[in-house]
Amino acid sequence: MSTTAAPYGLKPINLIGSQPYNGGGARAISMTVNSATAIGTGDVILIGAASAGQPSAATATPVAGTTAGVLGVCVGVSYVDPTLKQQLFGQNIPANAITAGYTNVVIYVNDDPDQLYLLQSAGSVARTVLGKFCALENFGVGTYGNSTIRGATPANTATLAMRIVDFQNTPSSQPGDTYTDLIVKFNHGVLMWQNTTVLAN
Repeated sequence: MSTTAAPYGLKPINLIGSQPYNGGGARAISMTVNSATAIGTGDVILIGAASAGQPSAATATPVAGTTAGVLGVCVGVSYVDPTLKQQLFGQNIPANAITAGYTNVVIYVNDDPDQLYLLQSAGSVARTVLGKFCALENFGVGTYGNSTIRGATPANTATLAMRIVDFQNTPSSQPGDTYTDLIVKFNHGVLMWQNTTVLAN
């Protein structure tokens, strides 16, 4: 059972509508300007929020039709390590990495609007909320480089970031668990491909 609060961000699993799925594509976005916060696997990635053309991790829940530049979800990073001087692949990149000497930084982003994600909820969620929406909360990066984002309390609010499509239903995870594992997708109008909201930069 999901009895431990251990959020892991947004984890891609498959596509809506039983579409063929090969593990998900990833758009490679170069980062040449510092991000004020660390970027971890499972974070929501914005483009042009802090600097023009630059990726950064969201620090607040996106709102459908309002939040600009929501590109998708980080599925990994790559960079030349300032100490080893080698191109490495990892789970996260620290805040202010460019100043720290990281070069050739790339953020890999899943940007498919049909992508389904696994997301731990902040509490127990019953099957009766299927089809409702939830905001995202608890932004940050954990010890092992994964995002700490989780799903907030579900509600019938049409502008919330995610729509609940299903539940992880395994022997170790069931609807109604203390910290229910949800299957969600971005609500229509959240991703930048689905709105005309002007970028901040």
